Amino acid sequence: MLIKGSLLLVFIIILLNNMKIECGIIQCYSCSDCGDSILTNENIIQTTKDEDQCIKTIIKTGINSEGQKTINRGASSQCRPYSSELISIDCCQSDFCNK
Repeated sequence: MLIKGSLLLVFIIILLNNMKIECGIIQCYSCSDCGDSILTNENIIQTTKDEDQCIKTIIKTGINSEGQKTINRGASSQCRPYSSELISIDCCQSDFCNK
C-alpha cells in the first residue's frame, strides 16, 4: 500500500510540474511592418521560456502624429515598456495580447 501511495505522489508531482511549464507558454502575433491589418494563424508564434512576453512596437514615421506608422509584433524575453512621441513599446503576458 505504501508503494502505491508513493507512486501516486510521484505522479502528482510530475503532473503539476508539467502544468507549470505549460502555463508559462503564451501565443503572440508575429509580423514586421504589418500595420493594423487583420492578423491570421500564419502570424502566430509560441513563447519558449517563462520570462518571454508578447511585444508590439509602433514607430511613427510621418511628420505629425497623424502620419504613417510602422507596427511590429513578436515575443521577447527582454521587453521593456517605453513610450515617446515617436516610439511605443508595449509588453504583455497573455495569449494574443499584442494585437
